[in-house]
Amino acid sequence: MKNTNLLLIKILMIVMALFLMNGIYAQTTTNTEQTKASETEQKKTNWIDEITSRVTPYGSIRIGAGFAEEGEIGISNNAPRIGLKFKHALSNNETENFNVIGGIEFGVNLVSRDDTVEFAVDPGAGIAQVGDAVFTRLGFVGVSYQDFEFTFGKQNSVYYTMGATEIDRFLAFGGAAIGVWNISDGGISGTGRANQVFILKYEKNGLSLGAQAEARNISENSESVDTYGFGANYKIGGFGIGVGYNKVNDGVEDPLPNQAKDGDEAFVTSASFEKDRFTVAASYAILKQHQQVGDIFYDATGIEFYARYKFSTNKRWHVAAGFNYLKPDDDQNLGDFDTKFGIAEVGYNFKKSSHVFAAANIDYSEDGNGDRRNQSIFGVGIRFGF
Repeated sequence: MKNTNLLLIKILMIVMALFLMNGIYAQTTTNTEQTKASETEQKKTNWIDEITSRVTPYGSIRIGAGFAEEGEIGISNNAPRIGLKFKHALSNNETENFNVIGGIEFGVNLVSRDDTVEFAVDPGAGIAQVGDAVFTRLGFVGVSYQDFEFTFGKQNSVYYTMGATEIDRFLAFGGAAIGVWNISDGGISGTGRANQVFILKYEKNGLSLGAQAEARNISENSESVDTYGFGANYKIGGFGIGVGYNKVNDGVEDPLPNQAKDGDEAFVTSASFEKDRFTVAASYAILKQHQQVGDIFYDATGIEFYARYKFSTNKRWHVAAGFNYLKPDDDQNLGDFDTKFGIAEVGYNFKKSSHVFAAANIDYSEDGNGDRRNQSIFGVGIRFGF
């Protein structure tokens, strides 16, 4: 009997030992699987974080609603856009600062365009995209090394970013006398959002220099460099000054809508000064066969002026005023034709790059016979940046 009890005790001990070993093995296996799963998830998360850390999304919702002096009412896009910027370091040595860079930006037609009541800071820039819900505004790739950038694609020209940027400050209207958006978005001539353009930039200690060359090959006069341009900008304290120059090489005498005009040449200079609550800016442009009315291209001189004062204690409220004046040269046989209008604006900055505002375009432009050719526009708008 004693031997039988001893045998039972041994069997029970063996069973318990096997049970405990199985439990320990199961726990070890579970922990190992959990660890592997955790490592896999961590790698997945790191991969996603690594990609997203190189990409910066942005956007700006811009809509205006207004009425013309003769009673027409409309809601208009004011150049809304969404985009992504990309930057990836090619060297582990941060002092080299060698990167692949790029960007893409889409325009969005949030509402139907209204050509009578137009709230837009780049006149004519959206006409080519009428009816398109989404269209490409910018798309480029390139490299940057220390203080240099070299990029290719559809980009803002050096004529604009260096020569005209000081004056481009109104929330609606403006931009009619600097020659940036001369045909559609200025991509054909190279002064606006230039097409198929190589751009080299240098920037250091407030000084920016740039050169560009378009390789479009769209006319019978195509050259290896179809258009070229240069620009420079310098900022010190609250003062900024810029110059831009652009010339077409492959222009034709009677251009199609996607071709540039023979003899197209543009020069612009602008300056601004900002101190505490007050900002003032002005520009001067000389344009040769660059502007167009109907089928006629003409030489002209343009002037723009801008002044703004932030009148509230928190500096969120502002008032601004200015004018645009574009006059064909006397030998262009256009009679009294000109473009001239005053702008008044009041706005509230409710977050970074975001405003609600009211604006007026008091238009006195004349046709060749000296009669007014445009109505004045009054309205309100919102610009929400993210």
